[in-house]
Amino acid sequence: MLPWYVTGAGLVVLIIVLIVPVFRAGPPTNGAGPDAARASGPMQSGVGSPPPLSGNMRDNADRLFNRIMQARETGDSAQATQFLPMAISAYQQAAPLDADGSYHLSLLQSYAGQPDAALATAREILAGNPTHLLGLSAAAQAAQLAGRVDESRGYYRKILEVYPTESKRSLVEYQDHANVLPAIEAEAKQRVQ
Repeated sequence: MLPWYVTGAGLVVLIIVLIVPVFRAGPPTNGAGPDAARASGPMQSGVGSPPPLSGNMRDNADRLFNRIMQARETGDSAQATQFLPMAISAYQQAAPLDADGSYHLSLLQSYAGQPDAALATAREILAGNPTHLLGLSAAAQAAQLAGRVDESRGYYRKILEVYPTESKRSLVEYQDHANVLPAIEAEAKQRVQ
């Protein structure tokens, strides 16, 4: 029963973290409604509360992912670390995941020091599409963290091999991560040298 207790406790903490700031924030003072905040993207300014909790666990997981990524970008490792277990749990509860969700989960697992779990998650993406750039990148990073240098280089080589054609595909997750794709290629070039 322990895994169920841990999962339940994680869900309760997730709900508290996402709901309490909403009640503390009060009504918006700038005249902008929730649609304006949603249009500008979650937590764009790095201040304020997260978007309200939805009934969809995947939406909640994505909100936590965005919060963690923003915290990492601003150098707030304490906040990123604080939300990692909740985000991982939320993605696991939202299963089955599409390629984008699996990519997010794999990155979070890598950041949490779980390279074997991250590699397994990335391989799920590659099982459906062996040339998927996000899956290859997540697998390469996870393999590197796990100390599997040759395997990691293999994924990076594959990225360079398929990037010219694969990056032109109009997959939703490629559009959502359009700014990440060139960085994936650049990292692959650096790692393969």
